[in-house]
Amino acid sequence: MPHCTAREGLYADTVSVLFDRPPEGIMATFLAISGSLRAQSFNSRLLNCLAALAPQDAQIAQFDISDVPLYNQDLDSDSPPAVIGALRVAVQEADGIVIASPEYNHTLPAVTKNVVDWLSRPVNQGQLKNKKVAVFVCSPGPTSGTYCVTHATELLELLGNTVVSAFTIGGVHEKISEINGVDTIIHEETADHVRAALMKLL
Repeated sequence: MPHCTAREGLYADTVSVLFDRPPEGIMATFLAISGSLRAQSFNSRLLNCLAALAPQDAQIAQFDISDVPLYNQDLDSDSPPAVIGALRVAVQEADGIVIASPEYNHTLPAVTKNVVDWLSRPVNQGQLKNKKVAVFVCSPGPTSGTYCVTHATELLELLGNTVVSAFTIGGVHEKISEINGVDTIIHEETADHVRAALMKLL
C-alpha cells in the first residue's frame, strides 16, 4: 500500500505517482489517516486491511502523521512545515478520506483533532471540506467508540464534508489478524461493513 510521507523529500515522488500517474485502471484514490501514533495501533492496522477491500478501480494511500506538530498559528504561514504542506496537498487531491481513530475520554483524541485543525485552517480555506469521509473507531472493548463516532461526524460535517459512513469496530483485537505478513480483517461482517463504506466514497 502506498504511503505519503514528507521525510527526505519523498512526498513529491509519491504524490506524483498517486495522483498524477495512478496505475492503469485506477480511477480514485482514498487517503487513509490513523489517529493513533502507537506502533501496533489497531486503527493503523485496520488501514493496512483496506487495500484488499477497496473497490477494484480505487487505491488506498496512507499518510503518516507522526511528524505533524501541534497546531500553532505562528507555523501556519506561507511556508508551513513540510509535512503540513504534504498533508494538505494529499487531502486536496484525494477523492475520499478515511479516518480511523481511537476514542479517548469519550471523544476524539488530541492526535486526530490536531490533524483536523491543520486541515481546516485558514478559516473557510482549509482542504478538509467538500470531501466524502468514512470514519472508523476501533476498540478492544465491545461497545467503546460511540462518542468518538458522534463527535467526529459532527465536526467533519460542520466543516462542510459528507460523512458517508461512520461506525465503531468493537472487539477489534479478535477481528484483525496478520496472515502471511499482511494485516487482514478475519471477521466477515466487519469486512463487509468496511467494504460497503469504501464503496460509498466513490
